Amino acid sequence: MQRSTAEASAALAAQWDADARAVQSLDDLAAFLRRLRAASGNTSFRRIHAGIREFHSAHSIPDGVPSIATIHGHFQNGRVRMNSDTVLGIARALGLDAAGLRSLAQACHRVLERANRSVIVTTRAEVPDPTAAFTGRRAERDRIAAHVATARRTGAAAVVVIEGMAGIGKSELAFRAARDLADAGLAGATRLFADLRGFDPVEPPAAPDAVVRGLLAHLGTPGRRIDALSPAARVTLLHRELASKQALLVLDNAADAAQLEPLLPRSPDCAVLVTSRRRLTDLETAVRIPLGTVTVGEALEMLRRHDPSGRLDAAPGDAAALVELCRRLPLELAAAGRQLEGKPDWQIGDHVERLRRIPAHEHSGPALALSYNGLPEPDKRLFRLLAIHPGRRFTAEAAAALADGTVAEAASTLARLYDESLLLRRAADAYEFHDSVRAFALDRGHREDPASTQHAAVANLLRHYRLRLESAGDADTDWIGADRATLLACMHVTGHDAAAAALAAPLNRALRLLGHYDAARICNRQLLRIAHRTGERAREADARSGLAEIDRLTGRFRAAAEGFDRVLRLRRELGDRLGEADALRGLAQTASNDDYPLARRRYDAALAIHRRLGNPVGEAEALWGLAEIAMSVGDLDTAAAHAGQVASICVGIGNRVGEAYGLRALGDVASQRGDLDAAATRYRQSLHLCRQVGNRRGAAGALRGLAGAALRGGDVDRAERLYRRAFASCRRIGDVSGEADARRGLAETALARGDLPVAAAEFAPALAIYQDTADRVGEAHCLAGLGCVAWRARRRAAARNHWLQALQLAERGGLPLAGELREALAHVG
Repeated sequence: MQRSTAEASAALAAQWDADARAVQSLDDLAAFLRRLRAASGNTSFRRIHAGIREFHSAHSIPDGVPSIATIHGHFQNGRVRMNSDTVLGIARALGLDAAGLRSLAQACHRVLERANRSVIVTTRAEVPDPTAAFTGRRAERDRIAAHVATARRTGAAAVVVIEGMAGIGKSELAFRAARDLADAGLAGATRLFADLRGFDPVEPPAAPDAVVRGLLAHLGTPGRRIDALSPAARVTLLHRELASKQALLVLDNAADAAQLEPLLPRSPDCAVLVTSRRRLTDLETAVRIPLGTVTVGEALEMLRRHDPSGRLDAAPGDAAALVELCRRLPLELAAAGRQLEGKPDWQIGDHVERLRRIPAHEHSGPALALSYNGLPEPDKRLFRLLAIHPGRRFTAEAAAALADGTVAEAASTLARLYDESLLLRRAADAYEFHDSVRAFALDRGHREDPASTQHAAVANLLRHYRLRLESAGDADTDWIGADRATLLACMHVTGHDAAAAALAAPLNRALRLLGHYDAARICNRQLLRIAHRTGERAREADARSGLAEIDRLTGRFRAAAEGFDRVLRLRRELGDRLGEADALRGLAQTASNDDYPLARRRYDAALAIHRRLGNPVGEAEALWGLAEIAMSVGDLDTAAAHAGQVASICVGIGNRVGEAYGLRALGDVASQRGDLDAAATRYRQSLHLCRQVGNRRGAAGALRGLAGAALRGGDVDRAERLYRRAFASCRRIGDVSGEADARRGLAETALARGDLPVAAAEFAPALAIYQDTADRVGEAHCLAGLGCVAWRARRRAAARNHWLQALQLAERGGLPLAGELREALAHVG
């Protein structure tokens, strides 16, 4: 009996192990948990919750017990995110044994890693240009243009799906058709692109919500607003934004109709071009254009571009054989054309024989193999290494890092690979693979390069990106936006946990400063996974601190406070006093929106730690926070004292950015006191320092200060010019808070002129940003300004309403503005 029981237990354990190994998706994880719960006799969710709590208590785990609603959600299909700790906690509470838990942990890592990679997407604010070699497809182009024109006339949706096999030219046709539509006036100025990555040989298909986020960002929606909405609300907002524009979308490489459904605009004024290897019969309203191979005539036209001597026309039989060996696929015809150029003394028959001798197992397209075989060995090596680059686009600098060579050498090789039609070039300095060519390069790399070589190449690449991020100033940020998806993909490479974790710190900082909050959240979540995998609690604290900071910046103050509180406990357990002080500063910043006394106490506690440890940078940061609070409540003497200390400390340690911020705060104090000459001097000093070090955010702040001083001095024209410069700068760097401040300044400038419509038009978007970011001070001032606009327009009820809302915010924050509002309301009666 004991033997049979043991055998039965072993068989059951083996079954659960096999089930865990079969898990490939989030829905599979949910199904696994449902089966496990059924096997336990349908244990109640309340009992599962109690079991997780008991385990945490027994193992002295201080927090992290999920709610019953969260537990219930992990059993449902259709989730876009799960927590591996919660999955394992549920399974443990349901009685899964140690071996099963190990298998399930591996499944969680595999599935959650893939799910996280699916939200790393490539979107662009313009449609890529077709290659110069594009030719033919006239009938298909005419059909696309005719369909869009008809849709415009009839008010129907214009969705065109271009379908066909890999390498047949779907993307190039979409890019060419997009240009045709623009030339014909059938597309407005808004033209967006998204790579849906439906059939990528390495990466999972792009998550629709992540694509929606990217498209909204290109349409000018602030990152904080995007982040605050639910997925369904984001889709609604996208459709509303597109409806107001004659937009053109190119959605490349779609996986299926489910991926496309949230992305397709409902407005008849929008046109969508979709490419896919799959026949998307589920899209009933779309016009489907199945794309076959090019005709023999079109193929010969492509090849003739590479044969000025007329060899093709002199040997029509061999020319036709060459076309068929290339399967009449544009991708392979382009490669064969480069071979014709490279060997002008060869007859066409020679090229045909060479292609015929390529073994069938080498590659489905012999022209690619020939192009590769004809490369010098260094070019072959870089070609293979590029295929293991985690991202989809690469520059000469990244290629040089992979190959451990010089940038000049890498640039020359990339140009040669492009000339051989082995790479695509979508920008002057950025290249990418066609999916089929990348698959070929990966196959070659796995055959010819040892794993150690590939590992070293990726390590070099991660180090390259880390060093570049660490050395990048505020003036060197454009590349970060362009390479955002690549940088996030680098965080997910396997076998490089230490290097990826080291990359996280500068990447998180850059993404946060540029307002890419969702990307920063992805970065920190991956760091948290690495920390759990490696058991490094300091990294866990770093990741949780990063997530809490993003919650604070996006107005989720309760979540931010909970996050920083958890970080504070972790830092104290680790004996990390500097980390403890940083967590206190985070808690102080979180409280600064509605509880100045609490925020002040936390800043004071952080300041005391930094002073005991002799950390002047932390000391200056805490003093800066205290200066901001003092300024907000009208305590100008304290604000001046703190700001002066910030500037003095930063001068002593050579921190010019900190010095600039201290000087700007001193300028704010002087401006508030009416000493406009002193204020302007401080602002100009701050502006000069920020420009010296390339800190565009600080420079924009100094410009706003100068504008405010000019407005107080009655120079309205100068104030407007300075505010517009500040606004443009904030827009370029993605500083939405600065953008709101500049808009508010422009509104106040218009109000000083008596231009009420312009004032109202500027106050409204500033107010929306302040509300999105939970900036109560800015919100109160905007409402006060709108009240003034209404009062001057003789709309007494509207003025009273605005001023009452502003007064409520001002009184809650202890703002000096409250006195002015009470006086204004007294006049309204």
